[in-house]
Amino acid sequence: MRRILHWYGAGPLHLLTMIGCLALAGYAAAELLPSNAVGIPVWFAGAVIGHDLILMPLYTLADRSAMTVFRHRRPSLPAVPWINYLRVPAALSGMLLLIWFPLIFRLPTRFTATTTLPLDPYLWHWLAVTGVLFLLSAAAFAVRLRTGRRRMRKDARQAREREDAPPARKPPPPSEVAPDDSGPAPHDGPAPA
Repeated sequence: MRRILHWYGAGPLHLLTMIGCLALAGYAAAELLPSNAVGIPVWFAGAVIGHDLILMPLYTLADRSAMTVFRHRRPSLPAVPWINYLRVPAALSGMLLLIWFPLIFRLPTRFTATTTLPLDPYLWHWLAVTGVLFLLSAAAFAVRLRTGRRRMRKDARQAREREDAPPARKPPPPSEVAPDDSGPAPHDGPAPA
């Protein structure tokens, strides 16, 4: 078992999850492909090309730009991985935009006729959800900063206490230890008769 874990690189739960995901994807493909044999592969190829050639370079550039702009921080702040508090809401908001962009940008023409729902609220709902995501992320970051500062203060206080404490007595090295007086002292001369 250990050999398989070393070869695979993760635990058995991860392997079971991946097998389950692949089985679900295979089932979905088997059900959808016969009904739309051209549309599904075209959509898949478009998604791969759109993500790998267009979106990946764009959000990598945005991430690197944010890292460059906010790289310098005051030394009094604790070292908290702040970029993740920016990445997560941006990624979730981007996914929502990617999924709902036809409705957010009011592109469909048949939507209102078939559902009798207006297209007006989608943009504002997406903006509200995006704002709430960034607000929750900022609150989580503030809590993390506060606990980080407390930890820094506690560590500094413990370091000061260690410096103020009297040094512990170290035992002298063996060469400086006084001879034991419990027995006769060794001598260099001949033994007494």
